[in-house]
Amino acid sequence: MQGSDDAYDVLQDAFAAAWSGLARYDPSRKFSTWLYHIALNKVRDHGRKRAVRSFFFTAAPLDGPDRPDIADPSQNISEEYERRDELARVSALIDALPGKLKQAFTLQVLQDLPQSEVADILGVSVKTVETRVYRARKSLQSQVNADN
Repeated sequence: MQGSDDAYDVLQDAFAAAWSGLARYDPSRKFSTWLYHIALNKVRDHGRKRAVRSFFFTAAPLDGPDRPDIADPSQNISEEYERRDELARVSALIDALPGKLKQAFTLQVLQDLPQSEVADILGVSVKTVETRVYRARKSLQSQVNADN
């Protein structure tokens, strides 16, 4: 999330989803856990929406004077494929992280949230977030080094 406005929007979406799904709440389970999972899903949804918006915002127009030529010699196709392959590989490695590490890493590193905000979202201490992000980075680094 980029700022407090985004956080408030996600919070409002989470409470609206909780209100509309209240009939599906199982009273034998903790309410806070149920609400936490709704909020976490809304944070993930927000991140996906932001990624899609960013992609379309930065995408080159398909027509007009700025339209790239199909056979633009300045573009190195093999480098582009290598970049995409590397991105797909790193994305798969992130997806393979254990849940708690992946959550902390995604919120802090990919969504650029401060550790304190990540700690609030996950219901853990700031030190726990720091440790989880550190372990996620070490795991990713060792996987990348093992593949090379």
